[in-house]
Amino acid sequence: MTRILLILSLFVVQLSLAQGLTTDDYQKEEVYITMRDGTRLHTTIYSPKENPTELPILLTRTPYSCRPYGKEMPSQIMYNEDMVADGYIFVCQDMRGRWMSEGNWENTRPPYSFKDEDATDEVTDTYDTIDWLLENVDGHNGAVGMYGNSYVGWTPLVGAVSRHPNLKAILAMAPVTNFFFEDFNRYGLFGLSYVPVLDVFGLDHEGPTAEPWYSVHPEVFTFDTDPVTTYDYYDFFLERGTLSNFTDLISEDNFFWENIKAHPTYDAYRQERNWLQYLEDINCATLIVGGWNDEQNLWGIVHAYKAIESQSKGTDNRWIMGPWSHGHPAHRSDQYYLGDIYYGDKVSEQYQVKMEAPFFAHHLKGEAYHGLPEVKLYDTGKNAWKDLDRYPEDAQKLTLYPSADGSLLSEIGDADARMEYVSDPAHPVPFIEELDFHLMAPKPYMCDDQRFCSKRPDVLTFSTDPLTEPVTVLGEIEALLQFATDHEDADLYVKLIDVYPMDREPLKTDVEGVKMNGYQQLVRMGYLRGRFRESFEKPSPFTPGEKTEVRVELTDAFHTFKKGHRIMIQVQSSMFPLYDRNPQNYVESIYEAEESDFEKATHTLFGDSRFILPVLSD
Repeated sequence: MTRILLILSLFVVQLSLAQGLTTDDYQKEEVYITMRDGTRLHTTIYSPKENPTELPILLTRTPYSCRPYGKEMPSQIMYNEDMVADGYIFVCQDMRGRWMSEGNWENTRPPYSFKDEDATDEVTDTYDTIDWLLENVDGHNGAVGMYGNSYVGWTPLVGAVSRHPNLKAILAMAPVTNFFFEDFNRYGLFGLSYVPVLDVFGLDHEGPTAEPWYSVHPEVFTFDTDPVTTYDYYDFFLERGTLSNFTDLISEDNFFWENIKAHPTYDAYRQERNWLQYLEDINCATLIVGGWNDEQNLWGIVHAYKAIESQSKGTDNRWIMGPWSHGHPAHRSDQYYLGDIYYGDKVSEQYQVKMEAPFFAHHLKGEAYHGLPEVKLYDTGKNAWKDLDRYPEDAQKLTLYPSADGSLLSEIGDADARMEYVSDPAHPVPFIEELDFHLMAPKPYMCDDQRFCSKRPDVLTFSTDPLTEPVTVLGEIEALLQFATDHEDADLYVKLIDVYPMDREPLKTDVEGVKMNGYQQLVRMGYLRGRFRESFEKPSPFTPGEKTEVRVELTDAFHTFKKGHRIMIQVQSSMFPLYDRNPQNYVESIYEAEESDFEKATHTLFGDSRFILPVLSD
């Protein structure tokens, strides 16, 4: 009995030592890890100073720097303080060609090693790094995990397809998967709002460096420095005109920008960098995390989960989708607001403590799960989580039809009705009302009030009567537009909007000074450069005046339109300067368009257009 008590007391002591840790309880070591081709990658290792038990290794690989370099400790080793407290060996690595690492940089480098066993890429770099860590780091238990957000969230997916036997679990938060459909390009559009940060992704540097070798050129968009005053966001981009007029923001030796311009279609170069196709035969647990309001990588979040589900059947694949914008699952707050919209209390903390930490503890430490479902989704209308055994792909469809009187009908009205609007590149529809300059798109626009658009003649607006029962949308939304133009090209934007009732009672969580009565909350939007309506590989012009069907994909959403609310649809042909303008005269490449190519065009939407919403039944 005495022996049993002694063993139990030792276990309790060991357990207590492995918990309650802070950054001060960790030590730092910087090393260079040599890859199979001789390239050395700078790697920082944080391990508990006292490590009575063997711990898992948790690796993140980044193009954004593992600063601070040298002896200085970071303010936080990882954003999830509970995992820091639980005890892991945290490893941060500068990717090939970035910051203190050697080699050449390539955005979302394809897995060249899949075709050439002598080639190196991020897959081989990940595999070699894990091998080195297992052989050279003391005190590990043999289990490795990976995590990251955005571009860094892509690297765990890369790690998963390396199929290293010791990689047991990965967390891909808002992962990049395909730059033709997210971030810099969107269904043929160019993400104009990304121009100020293009040099971050497209400039090489000679040898390792601890200092930035690029700039976002704030002097270009800053009118005054005391106090800091930036130019009007909309006017700054509009006055520049064509995409060739940004040489003061984009360096002439920016290879990423040159590649974007050289590949305006979904050609072989672009297709090779579609990472969804490589997500198969994964032998580690995967957790895809993101938010319905992610302004950068919503497409990648949704499609990464679906690709693993369909291409890697035996994988323990889970999906958590909150109300967040890009990167917000990593930031705790007492109340989560995005712009004017309140989504709940401690939403990120709930995720980190009850979902993320248990996921890694189970797969890397062997601890029991605490009920984490395969799919856990946040309803952005109800502000509530819903657990699902699987993601529904067979939901009922609610089809709505536009009417010339502005109503949105559940049955087709006048199929031949013509609803016209003039799209003028000299006066594009703004995507936000505010004037402040942004280095990238401001996060709240994904759920912003659309009343300013409803008042414009170049935006077609349709809405239902007040709902007599709630309608819950879950899944991929699509618009089948019957469309014609008097020119040869057009951009199509379709927005799904939740209209609040005018008699809505104020709530304690309402933002002060914002009129929520009649608020038109953006729920989801989709877009397409019309030339790609039949093929992303082989664009084609419209025949002026000819009616044709154009499918616009709005990506997935989970939102309950409450009783008394209205469902609204808006159709327009610009969202500026979120995306570039369409000349509306057909040009072979938008990147070579001249000012003389841009003209007003009259577009027509017909009454037999359809908006198809997947509806979840109780």
